[in-house]
Amino acid sequence: MPRAFTEAERVRIEHALKQAAREALLGSGLRRTPIDALTRAAGISKGSFYLLFPSKEALAVAVLKDAETTLRAELDAAAEGPEPLRAVLEHVFESVATHPMLALLRDPEELAWLTRSLPAGALDAELADDAAWFGGLIERLRARGVRVDLTGEELAGIGGVALAIEQGRGLLGPARDAVVRRIVDGLLAVSG
Repeated sequence: MPRAFTEAERVRIEHALKQAAREALLGSGLRRTPIDALTRAAGISKGSFYLLFPSKEALAVAVLKDAETTLRAELDAAAEGPEPLRAVLEHVFESVATHPMLALLRDPEELAWLTRSLPAGALDAELADDAAWFGGLIERLRARGVRVDLTGEELAGIGGVALAIEQGRGLLGPARDAVVRRIVDGLLAVSG
């Protein structure tokens, strides 16, 4: 049985495993990467992996949570500019399209793999957390005098729209950017 880690070892190994998972996402995908490859990269045994994460999917969620923290900080920064709602909406569409860690969500097979293995209620809890966070962002914008006629659930749902656009990018072809601009302009027209 693997030995328990000190807190410092735990932090270092979790960081190494997350880094290995991020690299896997940029390569063949996390779903196709064996746990052995992740543990080799982190310098631990396969048994030790399970002291830190109950599954590879749990590691994927941890990587996504780190990306979410970064993206939320970026959205907060976007909300400070001269056209805050436009900047937030554009950043949602842009980050879903280009953020390397969101490749896990853009790939329908990776997304299906991840959502199939989530514990019951986990996805609903994440969606509720997103809605609450976006609700707080809306309140901060309104406190600055920005008119926003959206709820937190609706603004969070726009991320789902952005994801659907990226998953269907081939169907939109070169019109993708124009379609996104129209969506953003339409949302601003009804909200601002």
